[in-house]
Parts: sequence; C-alpha cells; structure tokens
Amino acid sequence: MGKHGDGGCDGLADNGSILYACYGQRATTGVDQKTKDKLESDFARGLACWDGFSTWRFVTNALLGPTPTQSVLALRQQHAPGTQRPITIEIWKVDDLWWQAANKLTPAQLDEVIPGVPHAENVELADLVELILSLEDVDGDGPDHIESIRPVPSTKMDFNNLPETARAEFNAGRLLSARIDKWFSEQADPGLRDEKAQRFRVIYEEARQATRDVREVVRQVYGALGGQDFDLSTKRANAVYAVTAYFFDSCDIFEEPPADNAGGEVRYVATN
Repeated sequence: MGKHGDGGCDGLADNGSILYACYGQRATTGVDQKTKDKLESDFARGLACWDGFSTWRFVTNALLGPTPTQSVLALRQQHAPGTQRPITIEIWKVDDLWWQAANKLTPAQLDEVIPGVPHAENVELADLVELILSLEDVDGDGPDHIESIRPVPSTKMDFNNLPETARAEFNAGRLLSARIDKWFSEQADPGLRDEKAQRFRVIYEEARQATRDVREVVRQVYGALGGQDFDLSTKRANAVYAVTAYFFDSCDIFEEPPADNAGGEVRYVATN
C-alpha cells in the first residue's frame, strides 16, 4: 500500500469478507470525540477502498462513550440488512482480537502476522520462553540488577575470540543473572537447569560444526533460544543475551581456556 495508505484496513480475514480497523487510544482529553472521528474515518476509507467485505470490525482499547456509540448505531442503521450495502459492524476490545482471532492461529501463522512473538526455535528449549518473558518484564531499575553481577570472564571471551558486539551483549545480559538464578530455583523440576545446559551445549556444538565464524555461532545460539527474529524487540533481545551469557559464564557453552592461558592466544574460530 505504501504511500497510498492502507485504505482504512489493518487486516482482512475470511477471503476478504471481514475487514479489521485498529485504533490504539492514547489521548487523555477529548477521548470520545477522537474515537468517534477515527471510527468514522476508518469506516469511510474502508468502504471506499474495499468492496468485498461484509463485516467491519473496529478493534480499540478505548472505552466507547455516547459520541462514538451514536456513530456506531447510525452506521449500523445505514448498512442494515436490506440496504444497498449491508455490513455487520462490530466493536472489539483488544482481548476479543486475541481470544476470538489470534488465539486460533497456529504458532507459525501468528509469527507471520506478528513477527517476533516470543518462541524458542529449538523445541527442546521451548520451556525457557517463560524465562524470556519474565526477563522482558524487568524494568532495569531494581537494585538486584547491580548487586549480583557475575565477574566477567575476559580470558574465556578472549580464548573464544568473541567479537566486541557479542562481549557487549553478554555484559549487558549479566545484569540479569540473579534473576535467572532465582527463576531456576523456583521451578518444580530441580534438574531443569542442568537439562537445558546440556541442550545448549549440543546446540553450540552443532553450530560450531556448521561454521568457523564465531559471530555465526553466537547468532545460532541466540536463534535457538529466541527465534531468528528475536532482536526485533529490544527487551527480548536483552533477555536472550542474558540467558546465553548465563550459560556461557557457567561453562556450559563455548570452550574453557587452559589453566595456564593468560591472554587467549589459542582461538578456535575466525571472525572474518
């Protein structure tokens, strides 16, 4: 649609018979009038640009007061059964969109519609999605983010020839290490942490066999946990960095330098 706009359409369903118009209300004053204006504008544009729909759904987080409600009633009367263009007009809340539409999609379909929906690409890490979501909720202001930072294993990072970008990502992720410890301690299965550590090790080994580029190895580990589109969300990306750094620091992934290695002279993988 590009420069021509969306024609008042935020989505089509059932072979074009249902047209969705979505409105996120943020105003604090004149809410009713703004909702009314948006509702009428989207309907008029949809009517002019899309001739195949018979149901129009206006999805909004706004409470419909008297003014927009009157508009809905007027439009329903204008497009009632037996008129020249009969249209069923429905008002949906955000929860309606989820439970009556999005919730019926398969994970693959949902990810296509809303790229970046939290998921683990590797099915054996799927139960860590809950951990990722809990880390996304962290606002970054709590004192526990500062008090329990793990020592940065620079020798191990040198030995594995991690690029500066990965080091920065790991260092940012370490701020959440205490949260990850707490999450694992609260799980019913006491062996969950070790089980996932073993799976992470297998994923790392497979990535290492597939490429000698450490940047690609890191990326494949990230993707196994958060999906290849994990970095579409800053919060999700930070959560993925945190979990990866957690297993890196606990010696579950990447290689441990020999005890006499001081500067990481031995490097197993190329960076260019």
